[in-house]
Amino acid sequence: MEEIIRKREIPPMPEGIKIRMASRGSLPSQEISDISQLGVQDIVKKVRTGKYRSVMMAPDEDNEEGFLMMESSSDLIFLQIWDAETETAWACFNPGLLDSDEEAPIEPSDGQSVFPLKCTMGDRELAAKCVEWYAHTCEPYPGMDWLKNTEE
Repeated sequence: MEEIIRKREIPPMPEGIKIRMASRGSLPSQEISDISQLGVQDIVKKVRTGKYRSVMMAPDEDNEEGFLMMESSSDLIFLQIWDAETETAWACFNPGLLDSDEEAPIEPSDGQSVFPLKCTMGDRELAAKCVEWYAHTCEPYPGMDWLKNTEE
């Protein structure tokens, strides 16, 4: 079941980093070793500037509890959060394309994934805020509207 979850008030950024794994692609050589506060700030900066076109973060090293995945092109961003416990996917979305079945022209880091065009956005600043929030909370950023999809 899909539903739109509207943005809400943004509480102060929690202290501490909750993720235990980060990478800038799907290959083992693309793992980001520094996930300290400074390391996360560097990741956020590189997402904001477009230097990182792909980011994966997870609260555990095997992505079994869930993950944040961002893949992008020069103008489109696909951002999704998966919560394994609740079997819920949260994705950014374009309200004008919710009925679209088109694929986004984004080159995936794994070479095979396909991203729905309806689940893309163009705001790198917002994507960077989502990445930073996830690193601190392992939850979707409250300052953005999300397309929530559950198995119900």
